[in-house]
Amino acid sequence: MMRVNLYLNTVNLLAVWGSMLLMPSIVFAVDIEETIWGFSNQQVKGKCVPLSLRLSNNTPEVFDETVQLNRLQYGGSKVGAPLYRKVYLPPYSSQWVQFYPYIIDGYQESWSLNWGTGGLEYRNIQRSGNTTAATGPLRVILTSDRGLLQKGARFKRYPEDLFPPFVTATDSLDEVILDHIPRWDLVRRTSFLNWVEQGGVLHLLPDSNGAPLKFTSVLSRLNAPFDHFRVGSGLVIRHSGKLNQLTDQVLNERIEAVRASEAESLGIDFTDSSPTGAYSASNESDLYRYGDFNSGILYQLSKLTYPQHNWAIIYIMALIYIFLIFPGCHLFQQRQKTMRYRNSLIFILSSVAVFSIIFWNVGKRGYGEKTTIDSLMVARPLSDNQLDLTCWMNCFVTEGDVYQFSAEGEGIIFTTAQAIEKVRGGIFNGNEGKFVSDIPPFSSRRLLYRVKAPYPDPRFSVIDYQLESVNDEIILSGLKLSTETPLPVGIEKRQLIFGKYVYDLIPSKGQESTELILGKNRELLSSWEKYLDSDLLDAGRIRTASSVEDKVYIYDSLYTHLILKEFDLLSEHKLQQYQGDQSSLKLFLYGEVPETLKVQSDVQGTQQGHILFAYDLALPVKKNTKHE
Repeated sequence: MMRVNLYLNTVNLLAVWGSMLLMPSIVFAVDIEETIWGFSNQQVKGKCVPLSLRLSNNTPEVFDETVQLNRLQYGGSKVGAPLYRKVYLPPYSSQWVQFYPYIIDGYQESWSLNWGTGGLEYRNIQRSGNTTAATGPLRVILTSDRGLLQKGARFKRYPEDLFPPFVTATDSLDEVILDHIPRWDLVRRTSFLNWVEQGGVLHLLPDSNGAPLKFTSVLSRLNAPFDHFRVGSGLVIRHSGKLNQLTDQVLNERIEAVRASEAESLGIDFTDSSPTGAYSASNESDLYRYGDFNSGILYQLSKLTYPQHNWAIIYIMALIYIFLIFPGCHLFQQRQKTMRYRNSLIFILSSVAVFSIIFWNVGKRGYGEKTTIDSLMVARPLSDNQLDLTCWMNCFVTEGDVYQFSAEGEGIIFTTAQAIEKVRGGIFNGNEGKFVSDIPPFSSRRLLYRVKAPYPDPRFSVIDYQLESVNDEIILSGLKLSTETPLPVGIEKRQLIFGKYVYDLIPSKGQESTELILGKNRELLSSWEKYLDSDLLDAGRIRTASSVEDKVYIYDSLYTHLILKEFDLLSEHKLQQYQGDQSSLKLFLYGEVPETLKVQSDVQGTQQGHILFAYDLALPVKKNTKHE
């Protein structure tokens, strides 16, 4: 009998072990084999970075579901809006899947990848806080090998087939080193070219045979037969040595030599124009008392349109309610001769019910507010009549519902740029990206998005300019800019920055003119230090707009903050140390948002906002331009 019991116990134990061995194939249907945050596990705060996950299907069944990436708070609660992505995995296969989460700060963050009914199945993803400790430009070597460079190497490797398919996901990348022709489709070739056009630095090495790299298709612009040349705002530098001969010091010295050569070709003595830490990978000086630059902009936009409650009535009703609870209830009870307890309960419940209805109606009621979308944009030109667009937006509604937001263009990336509130809805990024969100009545939803948008952008060219030396400083004494098409409608400000100075521009022949010349005003960029001390973007003491004049003031003030952000001069130290770039002009046009660039949404209301067009214009070389 004992042998039988022992046999049965052994069988039961083996059955339990067998079921445990089978559980991973059932519960853990999808595994995360590899995780790459940003470009080679480096990322910066205040930007959306590519998060590359290598997912594997460990079951004999096809995995064909929509997965979601969620930001987690302490305790595991979800915050923000989940990022959705359709994933198809054949049995026993794996593939790379890319999301574009927003990095808020340099601290450790917890995320989860969820799928299944109600998102009950999940994998946790950790982001280490030390991955934002970069102190210089974020440089990577694009390689066909999937693995990262071994520890101790000079530069990190990044798999070329993981390069984002749209430029809107490359904000955190500064420099790329290439020693071969990447095997890309047209989409990634275009994305890479757009990244260079937007200010990326590309280091080209000879191929394995020692010959210069020969690009094709849209990348043929990188074949210019020069040691260095400009592509848009970006810089391409050719190196004759081998990869193992490159160091950070070698690359930095070569970049400075190129900038010196550009300045000297204009007859200008070169001065290092880069403030310390002016790279995407640097730790941005957070001068705002809550959140980062983006949260400050979004908070300010939320105060342009907001519910105006009658607080006097609310306070009076609150005092009456408190009086009715005590001593009102006590006085009522004293006047009752019978059934005091029951009548007192009825009195309290009636008071609570009546005043709940009153507070609900008074609190939700609007006082002339209208459904409005307020936005602020920065547009940088790309080739083929495209704009690289960044938009901060706040949507205020008077009727609660589930609303959808999108934009015309490619590579749309949405984010709520916050880790406090859970958003009922979801984000779908990509060429058909959209943001779906529930917005209660008389409340607002803030969001930030990036998109490559089509727009017939005017192309500026420098017709003529004059430089003068004043007190050992080179200043711009004359300038004429021309464009083949009229300026965008609704432009209110026209300024350019050359060196350390800000210059006003005026149309040469009326507002419809296609030529701009220098105005009378010139001021040091460092004088804008007073705007850094402003409470404009302080979420704790935010300015509310109670009139049209307030809205005009707020949009005018945001203009200076956007320009300082363009130069990464958001601290007093950086602003005072900035020497300026004297080999090119930075042109800024600021005005109302064109209709074709406004967000697409089912929100029935008005849209208003301002846009900053930012142009990099190279100064043409003139003979005999040496300024003593």
